[in-house]
Amino acid sequence: MKRMILWPLLAAVAWGGQVQTALIPFAGYLGYGSESAKESGLVGGLYGVVARDGRSLELQYTYTDISDRDGVDDLRQNDLTVLYANRLDGGLLVRAGIHYVDSDDAYTDGGTALLLGVQRSGWRGYDAGIDLYYTNYPNFDPSLDVWQVTPSVTKRFGEGWSLEAAYTFITFRSSKITETVSRMGSMMSTMGRSPHTIVKSEEYTDTYHSAEVTLARRYGAVDTSASLWLGKQAFAVRDGGFTLYNLAEIHKGGASLQARYAYSERAAVTGTLLYERFTDTQTGDESGMTGLLVSFGYSF
Repeated sequence: MKRMILWPLLAAVAWGGQVQTALIPFAGYLGYGSESAKESGLVGGLYGVVARDGRSLELQYTYTDISDRDGVDDLRQNDLTVLYANRLDGGLLVRAGIHYVDSDDAYTDGGTALLLGVQRSGWRGYDAGIDLYYTNYPNFDPSLDVWQVTPSVTKRFGEGWSLEAAYTFITFRSSKITETVSRMGSMMSTMGRSPHTIVKSEEYTDTYHSAEVTLARRYGAVDTSASLWLGKQAFAVRDGGFTLYNLAEIHKGGASLQARYAYSERAAVTGTLLYERFTDTQTGDESGMTGLLVSFGYSF
């Protein structure tokens, strides 16, 4: 969601010569269907980048506040992302970074995602890249480790048109309890001691696949894009590492529309409308999420 907002302005920041800086405050609203235990949410934050001589440092802080319908399980979360990029010879861009989560969600609080990405521009008329993510949630028992690989390819054509295709593979290993046996002997009962519990568990591995297509057009001061993705995702990292879907939900496809208007050489405003389907783990039902996000960017 945020990657589409950030990269058009970041691309306008000079990669050589003097130091260039860009700041983008953003805010948005999330609405959930009646089948979801969640009712609505607010998101806001600040993105910043400093670039010089082909190198850049990106930082983003995001605050999320999601209200539960019964008012019991409201979620408040802070996300911090730090990414470093270095543009090498031959149109090669290497990126590495970390995303940290401070959340009211007990299972994913303290979660950390590591990113390593490589992008190649101008390769036989295409831009190609691959991102590798490793996410660890230490509060799961045992801790949950998630691996994700996202390759992508972009083709530019016509006057200002581009078409991007991306594939995402996600796999993680955890364990589940298969049997719990409580035994209370007569002696233990007499002494008032707790029952002895025997728990059996087994490891399991889940894998998810999804594909996304984005069509974009640049026309003068206006950039527009439409995106559609199908498949399944869980614990996904998106938007080049800036967005982490850390809640235990299975997302099952979505679409988005975006428009960006540059009202000067250094300033732009962007609006994004999105819709997504997912399985709500609190209710077990299929539900939808609608989001509206607005950002204002300035480079200097």
